[in-house]
Amino acid sequence: MARAEKATMRQEQAAETKQKLLDSARKLFAERGFSGTPVRSINRSVGLADGLLYHYFPGGKKEIFQVIVEESFRRILEEIHQRSLEDNFDGIPLETVLEQVYRNFAEILRDNLDIFKIFFREGEVREFISWDEIDSILKNRYRWLPELLKQRAEAGEIREMDYESAADTIIALMINHLMAKLVGIVPPHLSDPQKRARLIRYQVSLWKIPRP
Repeated sequence: MARAEKATMRQEQAAETKQKLLDSARKLFAERGFSGTPVRSINRSVGLADGLLYHYFPGGKKEIFQVIVEESFRRILEEIHQRSLEDNFDGIPLETVLEQVYRNFAEILRDNLDIFKIFFREGEVREFISWDEIDSILKNRYRWLPELLKQRAEAGEIREMDYESAADTIIALMINHLMAKLVGIVPPHLSDPQKRARLIRYQVSLWKIPRP
């Protein structure tokens, strides 16, 4: 085998091992916490001898944690942005719009639950991502909701109301879902997509203009 091919193979093997370490560490951090996960546990979870982790991550456990947090945060933001580009709500009933928004949120939460557990449980996250940054992103992502409700009211689909407070009722439902998933106790009205959709439809019905 040529020297260049051997070098390429070693690089690929090293990259594969690094990814295995990251994947395993993410699960361990989510289950046991950063402080409760010794380096030895990460090594053994992927079949490495003690000490070899530092060959791939010289900064040790903290470097792994930083890579997981920063890469995951960036990936989730990209997914949120991509979903927002794909959303087209023109001419769609309001309850269907809100059901889709909630479904997007639930799918992102489901696919990244380990990361959300780490974000909300581990104080070390603040070294790499500020809570102000997270709060700003969440507000920017859903700032269009009060404006959407206002537009739908002007179109006669719903009545005039306090649009900010109305939007907060939907956001609060999603936050409750998030917190329930983090503690591992999700009530049926949040775990069942059909029941969630029924909740959304009921909420929108309260905003409808009463029929004479």
